[in-house]
Amino acid sequence: MTKALGFSLILAAALLFAAQRYAEGKRRAESLDSFCLMLEHMRGILENQVPPIPELLDTLSRRCDGPARDFSMRLRQSMGSLGRVSFRELWTKALFSCKAETDPETLRELDALGTVLGRYDLETQCASINECLRALRQRQEQLKKTLPQSARLSFGIALCAAFLLGILLF
Repeated sequence: MTKALGFSLILAAALLFAAQRYAEGKRRAESLDSFCLMLEHMRGILENQVPPIPELLDTLSRRCDGPARDFSMRLRQSMGSLGRVSFRELWTKALFSCKAETDPETLRELDALGTVLGRYDLETQCASINECLRALRQRQEQLKKTLPQSARLSFGIALCAAFLLGILLF
């Protein structure tokens, strides 16, 4: 009786672990989607009107969701420090505050974009946004391909480990 209960708990823990890994991958994919949408909006706004950065960030925070919305709101709130602190530093600080939900490759690409925005001419900024968006889209395609495989692998390994422990338990 207690062995069966122990095996049930092991099995439940294994399934929970696998489900948690899948949910984390899904959150990262959703985060990537939100940043891609933010960059598309940013590019469109900059190509059409070139507003001041605080106004651009206000617009982005209304149009975006998820981590991209949090990022644009945090960056907008920190704009009062501009002058004492460079825009690049404000960008990086706001970006890495969204770190928990975003994969490292996405963070690296977005951080590199922060070195260009607000410093160079509009054409260079738009080209950098396009390059960052291209890299994020590639990452998005990669995640779409690997997420289902990773989920199956996680569930398979977790269940195999639970059954091996169950065999040792009995």
